[in-house]
Amino acid sequence: MNRPQTQITERPNTASADLDTKPTRDILRIINREDRKVAAAVSRTIPQISQAVDLAVAALTRGGRLVYLGAGTSGRLGVLDAAECIPTFGTNQVVAILAGAPGSMFRPSEMSEDDHRLGVSDLRTIGFGRNDVLVGVSASGRTPYVLGGLRYARRLGADTVLLTTNPDAEARRFARLIIAPLVGPEVIAGSTRMKAGTAQKLVLNMISTAAMVRLGRVFSNWMIQVELTNAKLRQRGQGILMRVTSASASRARTALKASGYILPVALLMLVKGIERREALALIEAGPTTAAVVRRALREEASARGPGVRQRR
Repeated sequence: MNRPQTQITERPNTASADLDTKPTRDILRIINREDRKVAAAVSRTIPQISQAVDLAVAALTRGGRLVYLGAGTSGRLGVLDAAECIPTFGTNQVVAILAGAPGSMFRPSEMSEDDHRLGVSDLRTIGFGRNDVLVGVSASGRTPYVLGGLRYARRLGADTVLLTTNPDAEARRFARLIIAPLVGPEVIAGSTRMKAGTAQKLVLNMISTAAMVRLGRVFSNWMIQVELTNAKLRQRGQGILMRVTSASASRARTALKASGYILPVALLMLVKGIERREALALIEAGPTTAAVVRRALREEASARGPGVRQRR
């Protein structure tokens, strides 16, 4: 009789054997040495991550959403990434579903992750459809909640991605694309909040960030669509305006206020000398915000001519 294989995330790690006998600094060195393996493991999955970004861009372009589905640590990491996309990129097209939410965000809810029907129900609640793309996040790749959601999304004809640290995951049957960074056994066997969780966070950051760059919600390396909802963020927006346009602090502040604190609008108002309504119309008519801003800067530079500096 064949014995079942132990999943990678459940295997004991020889590097951390007798961890309870170690002094504090040795424990920390062991954790740190293991953590160094994560970025390299993620690097080896860049071809698959790139495909996931392409699927996300296609979905978002056609008006769909990038939807993360997970339980426990995996689900919470999805919530973290999706929530940050709202202020960072000014979009609510990145959505996260956590098994047992909202209570499970702060307290364990293991029973909910064992219910494959709940994954389907939660997707139906948000009106998930074939124009969306689903990223199922499961370190083990066998979470029933995620399996149920992936199976349902596949039946609808939506694109499906599985992010796991187990390449032989059961859920791969229901995913068009598998992203499986091999981070190896955890320092504490089965504690996927550690290396597996770190790998998942890196990959989710890469998918959402690269997708937003591709969609023109980032200009150069600036958060051009950042929501300026508090003093710190307005200061950041002012700094971006000053660096990109060479405007003085007072002009940048005035433009931001006149724009209704919409950063790309303020930038176009400064660069082109136009009113808020005209700037909004330019952005609305352009292919992407970044493309409109880049074109405006190019036209300004051309109008100035070589060697001529515009006064600010």
